[in-house]
Amino acid sequence: MPRICLNVLVGIPGSGKTTYCQQIVALPRRQFEVVHVCYDSYIKIDVNYDKFRDVKGLYKVYRQKLLSYVEMIILSFKENDQSKLNEVVARWSKQFENELHISSNAMISDVVLLIDDNNYYRSMRREWQKIASKLAIGYLETYFDTALSTAIQRNRERPQPIDEQIINQMWMRLEKPNGKLYQREEDVITVQENVEYDRVVGQIEYCLEHPQEHSAVPKTVAEPMEQSEVHKTDIILRKLISKKMVEAKDSMSKQELQFFAKILQERKRRILEQIRKSELNVTEELMNSAVEELF
Repeated sequence: MPRICLNVLVGIPGSGKTTYCQQIVALPRRQFEVVHVCYDSYIKIDVNYDKFRDVKGLYKVYRQKLLSYVEMIILSFKENDQSKLNEVVARWSKQFENELHISSNAMISDVVLLIDDNNYYRSMRREWQKIASKLAIGYLETYFDTALSTAIQRNRERPQPIDEQIINQMWMRLEKPNGKLYQREEDVITVQENVEYDRVVGQIEYCLEHPQEHSAVPKTVAEPMEQSEVHKTDIILRKLISKKMVEAKDSMSKQELQFFAKILQERKRRILEQIRKSELNVTEELMNSAVEELF
């Protein structure tokens, strides 16, 4: 039976996720097969994408279907059932009007499924974490910490660019992986500029060797944060906004800076809202660095 790892990617459009997948596929002498699940090929973003947790728009419905299909594919691998795999892949092609390419060697090799999506909400990543735990397979997150301006510029160079307003909104809503504040986010590969593929392969090999334990993911009840701590966090975020505005002023026009300031304020508001509802497992001494990583 092949060993299996879910490599879930996190990052806004233009952050480098698909290039990362292409490089993983092209790695010489890799010892595992790759299944590239690129959401852009199967699901079109609709008007309800930014209300993922609240509205069952077409985007959310199709995401849930895709997640279910990937689970069935993993079960086919684990059961070594080629006919079942063929049936699921055929249904996939009909459902999403695009084929999913799986090597004929996948049944006899280790398999890494690259989940090439934005995964900007923590709840989106949690669904994949649940599957990894339920099916006792490896799990790894790769977070692309790319500057908003860089992502937008890359998007403009695409043959079919995404609406920049969508990228701005995703950046504002992106809940960065943070092991200091949230469980299950301690082991995340963060990519800023250059990808260390030797490190990535090493982490994949580790996750193949050490699958998630088969257990139900416990439901946790968040406790509200004390108002004094919220105030401290607000001060930290204000300083971070000032710092980012200073860094951006030489590369943006006055109009662009005004728009960027609005985006930063909205991101601050969302982070404060997120933190108010969550129990923090971090000491006050680490608060500054933990919050800075969220921002």
